[in-house]
Amino acid sequence: MNQVESSQLILRLQLLQRRLCEMANNLGNLTDPEIVAVSEEADRLIIQLQRLRKEEAEHRKMSMMSDSCSVSVLSASQSSEEVSQQGGTFLMKHS
Repeated sequence: MNQVESSQLILRLQLLQRRLCEMANNLGNLTDPEIVAVSEEADRLIIQLQRLRKEEAEHRKMSMMSDSCSVSVLSASQSSEEVSQQGGTFLMKHS
């Protein structure tokens, strides 16, 4: 996730939250069309922020998977204990 974009979305949401509180206090009617419009804008920003965070989490997960998917080659001189101590464990059963 672009940290700047995320920070801008959070700041905008905080401003909308303050605006909604002020409007609710002044208008006294939460179904007023102005309040509904601001609330819908906040909803759109929340969804956008959630998508960015989901994309970042998926990117992090893929990055971690690619880092842990290095393949070790078992040479004739290495025991299975030596291979499993090198990081990942690869089990193979001979029949």
